[in-house]
Amino acid sequence: MGSCPDCQMTLIPYIEGYSGPGRQMKRPQIAIFIFDGADVMDVTGPLSVFEHAGFPIVTFALSDSVVRVGQHLQWNPDYTIDNLPGADVLVFPGGGLAEANPGHSQVTNFIQNRRDKTEVYFSVCSGAFFLGEAGILDNQCVTTFAGLIPSLRENYPEAHVMNDVKYTRNDKIITSSGLSSGIDASFEVVARYRGEGVAQDLANHMEYPWQRQNEYARSQLADNYISAVRNLISFFAIDFYDSKGDHNRWSYSYALTDEISSGDILQILQNELKESTQYALIESDRDLIRGVVQHDVLGPGNFQIELKRNESGPDSLQIDVERQIPYSYQ
Repeated sequence: MGSCPDCQMTLIPYIEGYSGPGRQMKRPQIAIFIFDGADVMDVTGPLSVFEHAGFPIVTFALSDSVVRVGQHLQWNPDYTIDNLPGADVLVFPGGGLAEANPGHSQVTNFIQNRRDKTEVYFSVCSGAFFLGEAGILDNQCVTTFAGLIPSLRENYPEAHVMNDVKYTRNDKIITSSGLSSGIDASFEVVARYRGEGVAQDLANHMEYPWQRQNEYARSQLADNYISAVRNLISFFAIDFYDSKGDHNRWSYSYALTDEISSGDILQILQNELKESTQYALIESDRDLIRGVVQHDVLGPGNFQIELKRNESGPDSLQIDVERQIPYSYQ
């Protein structure tokens, strides 16, 4: 036990004549699809997990040209979609092409032609739409980025689209919601090949709190109720004081600009809410708007927007939303 006192390397157990338990370690070949505008975390999150797991990794693209992942990362793909050797796990990130043209003929043909040779199709965020366009999501439990769940359900009605998980696992297909969820789902891939104990130990080594598929669902947080007007509210905010909550309720607090009267800001918000089919006003006055909201994923909720006037500083806006039916995982 312990480390070498000279070099600090971990000591390796050795008994003469004993070769060890002889465990077989599967090292699946990982191939990550990259393209202009692919989200950086969708690509590098899984790549980092698989690299730490000791899995061989390559990247491939539509051509051998340099790919700009995100806005700043320039990447030379190892292969093209036409000359990629066999791979056990194919990774499809979101962003860029996944949202602009997921039905790209080269991509759909590639996915379909690899079905017999691929052990796991793995998508992050909108990368699920590549798999949907290739026709391999039917009768599978799938998910994607919270805001894209309605589109995934509409476009692929034969898929079982889930809105209350961080990722899904099927026999051959693993889909994850967005961004960091791809990291969590990557540990699920590691667990598939090397066991859950190894995957959890790897997560600990990487100082990452691995969340299993049912432990967190971004699409179920109550802040989604106000997402439709959040950008408008932020347009008038000079400071974002607070954002906190859970699946059943959420609160925001903003400091407002003094270039437009706070009363006018509240009136603008009220007018926008009246125009929306998602919101219905129940009560409003010079400092308060209260009503109900209907969300495609969360169901019905209540909201309140309160203007708090302050003589010694900027006025603030307090926004509270709450589910009418408390959330419970099914």
